[in-house]
Amino acid sequence: MSFMQSKGYIIVISAIIATVLFALLLILPITTLVIVSYVISMIAVALFCFGMLQMISNAQAYPWFAAFPRTIARYMVAQFILSAIFVLAELSAQWAIDMRWFALMHIVLFAVFAVILVALHGGKNVIEKRGAEVKQKVSALRLTQADAESLMRKFPEHEPALKRVIEALRYSDPMSHSSLAVYEEQIQRTLAEMNDGQNIDSRCEELLRQIADRNGRAKILK
Repeated sequence: MSFMQSKGYIIVISAIIATVLFALLLILPITTLVIVSYVISMIAVALFCFGMLQMISNAQAYPWFAAFPRTIARYMVAQFILSAIFVLAELSAQWAIDMRWFALMHIVLFAVFAVILVALHGGKNVIEKRGAEVKQKVSALRLTQADAESLMRKFPEHEPALKRVIEALRYSDPMSHSSLAVYEEQIQRTLAEMNDGQNIDSRCEELLRQIADRNGRAKILK
């Protein structure tokens, strides 16, 4: 198992980061800025841990579950850097930023990463919906191909003609369009009519023309 694919390791890493932050809190002078930075940093660590665990739990899902924790990890690092800059400025240069500005910067930082996450989630929904449509259309074409293969088994004497139909279906673009429905219905109807065993070779030629018409229109609609 990969190091980053173990929930135990993720929890340990998060605990180590939290422990380091707590140790820094103990050795640094206690100021309002230090305390606020510590609280915000611990929230970022908790979000990081949650995000990584979500990625592991949904390892087979859409890459959203990989982008989600990585975005949170970037937020955690950015938040650490922002806090460290002003804490060091306060401790070394004796200059303290107004807490309202400090809070505003963190709110803006969080908002930026929140917008990124929302955009990623929106993309996930669109792609998953599109993926479901593609899967359905591919399945429909494969079923049509299976019908043709069934006919070839039923009428082996017409195998050459039926094999040409199967090859034409195999290399057809599975993506469809509402305007292609009439062509696809014709193909299905012709296949169904061939179950009577009559004029199969001539019907195969008709099928090849129908498939070519359907594929040609599919290219135009791209």
